[in-house]
Amino acid sequence: MPVIQRLLRVLKASTLQISWTFLLLIVLAHMGTTWVLFSLVGESVADSATNWVYFYVVVSSTVGFGDFSPTTVAGKWIATIYLIPGGISLFAALIGKATVTLSNFWRLQMQGKGDFSHLSGHTLVIGWHGETTERILDILKADKGLPDEIVLCVTKEMSNPRPADLKFIKGESFSNAELLKRAGVESASRIIIYDTSDDRVATVALSAYSLKAKNAHIVAHCANPDTAAMLRRTLPGIECTQALALEMLVRSASDAGISRVVNELLAVDRGATQYQTRLSQPPAGATFGDLFMQAKKVYNATVLGLANSSGDGEGNMLNPANDRPLKDGDILYYMADRRLSQQQLSELLSVEICL
Repeated sequence: MPVIQRLLRVLKASTLQISWTFLLLIVLAHMGTTWVLFSLVGESVADSATNWVYFYVVVSSTVGFGDFSPTTVAGKWIATIYLIPGGISLFAALIGKATVTLSNFWRLQMQGKGDFSHLSGHTLVIGWHGETTERILDILKADKGLPDEIVLCVTKEMSNPRPADLKFIKGESFSNAELLKRAGVESASRIIIYDTSDDRVATVALSAYSLKAKNAHIVAHCANPDTAAMLRRTLPGIECTQALALEMLVRSASDAGISRVVNELLAVDRGATQYQTRLSQPPAGATFGDLFMQAKKVYNATVLGLANSSGDGEGNMLNPANDRPLKDGDILYYMADRRLSQQQLSELLSVEICL
């Protein structure tokens, strides 16, 4: 018995070192040579390719339906000496190889050693900070307008916290370009950076910015306004958020219900949702007031504000003057039940000008 166990261990170790291509070639060679032997001795099961493949798989997998079996003496000896031992061994090797391959793949994903550089248009979340990051992920999953693919990139010693709905990458340092590339930073549509230290936020933002795609949007959370201002100057197009809990507290004390309005605006699982898009060649003479009235009338959308093509406010970003002209490249911020397509916006503006 110990000898058999040692042989099985040796067979298993040898199987793991064999490539899938070589193993499949061995299976095909065994199937083909067995078919030749069965044909030579006149076994009828070898006359049909479909029956032969079916018969070989049934025997090798030890299922044994019994609808086909050798009928000649020579065929029975071939099955006893060559087909059954070889087929069962190869079938076991395939099962073992598949099991180990899947196990290794799952282990790599859980440990963050995978590679998601092939993804495109996904959301990349950089940094893990317990409940705060969990909440970020929950909000992302609740927003049906975003793609399902979310990649979490961390440097902490941890396993994938949500293997069912999250791709996971782990490394030593966010300054390592290879780590961010494995997380798909070069093809991500949006990158979210959150950390309790502004210095780390700045470091990660600088690393990700140099690798990101041209149209990818980076959002970083900064506790210090000076850090946010520095990042905006250094990295054009980056968006920096800051905690506004105290401001909301004071505003709610002065005007009751302000916090409820803000919370409703930021909710993604109920009520209206905020969107932004870039205007493309609006008709001459079109103004913010015209767009506001027509958007509400046609799509029940509320236009909140406009910014120029650089993303900075021109006059009042929120609630600008009615006569503020629309320009090519203006960024439009609006609240609606769903996102409006560029075609819908073009038709909306064209209809407005004709009125």
